[in-house]
Amino acid sequence: MSEKFKNIYVSILETTDLENLPPSCSENYYKILFIETGGGIKVDFDEHFFHSNSLFVLNVGQHFKLTKQSRGIVIYFHPDFYCIRLHDAELGCDGIIFDNVFENTFIPLNNESSHYFENIMKNIKKEIEKEDHWKYEMARTYLKQTIITASRNWFSTKSDTHNLSNAETDFTRKFSQLVEKHFFEFHSVSDYALMLNITPKNLNRKIISLKKRSPNQIIKARIILEAKRLLAHTDLSIKEIAYSIGYNDISYFNRFFKVHTDSTPQNFRNNHMEN
Repeated sequence: MSEKFKNIYVSILETTDLENLPPSCSENYYKILFIETGGGIKVDFDEHFFHSNSLFVLNVGQHFKLTKQSRGIVIYFHPDFYCIRLHDAELGCDGIIFDNVFENTFIPLNNESSHYFENIMKNIKKEIEKEDHWKYEMARTYLKQTIITASRNWFSTKSDTHNLSNAETDFTRKFSQLVEKHFFEFHSVSDYALMLNITPKNLNRKIISLKKRSPNQIIKARIILEAKRLLAHTDLSIKEIAYSIGYNDISYFNRFFKVHTDSTPQNFRNNHMEN
């Protein structure tokens, strides 16, 4: 595969060590995992247990590790190959199954859906292995089908979405997109209220009503998650990490992190390294 097209890769997962996946996968790629066997998966710092035939959708920057031997298929693709945000108008998935600041996207599948995802992912693999100039466009077409079907399946399994109007779904999705895009620089509810052309009070009321958490809790949780990722997976200093997520005062960042995690940034990093 030429350097230009090292943007998509499909592999059969046979063990938990993911030895066939490149190290950059977690950092720079979107991931879609279809797992045939039951087990567990650690996504960032949370562990999830699941039965057989499950689908996980992970964003750029999310780390994962299967916690027992599993069999399935993983697709990971670079935004240069297919940018979720750029193509969101045609798929409508950003803020729903990708860049969802409310929860990780985990989709239990029935037998019919399992066969569909297994077959379409294998079709992507077959296309990538071909030697003609149509293969990448065909792979994108199959990838779009995968994402659209995953979005449909996610909605069908989420009981809290069934009673939402289209306007309510669009509102929570837009808020999610904005937080994911701007949490590095904007930390207050009023910042997002302004972008949504709504008062902070109404934003607070709507998000609590629809998601049972306040927008302030959601914003702060996303900031803490990023801080944890940088502490666990980079060699950046605490000061550099604080600055990268919008805190110029390292003392304030240390206090903020401790309030939300019961640990200082340095202790969190040390404990992660030990474990």
